[in-house]
Amino acid sequence: MQRIYHDLFHIAERILQIDPCYQVFWNGERERYEVFWHGKLAFIVPFNALDVRTLTYAQRTRRENADDIEREIDESNAAIFQEQDKKIQALKAQIKDYVKYDFERFN
Repeated sequence: MQRIYHDLFHIAERILQIDPCYQVFWNGERERYEVFWHGKLAFIVPFNALDVRTLTYAQRTRRENADDIEREIDESNAAIFQEQDKKIQALKAQIKDYVKYDFERFN
């Protein structure tokens, strides 16, 4: 891995304003940027380049925002489960109609 000190948009330097303990690395083996905090992997940059999205992502994923992120995940999961439940109920109703139709047709 190669530590990034300078880049085109100065992201490696600007990320230190978010947290001075952040270090940006290029992992050539996996072809991705990784940000470490006190020597431990803090996050993998989900973009192909270091740009302003990286700064936004770093701010959003800070430890101080963990409760907000957890709440967002829970709300998102609840919405997904509700949508799945609606689909299941619709399929059950459709199957019931098919069974009723076939029963009436053959009796």
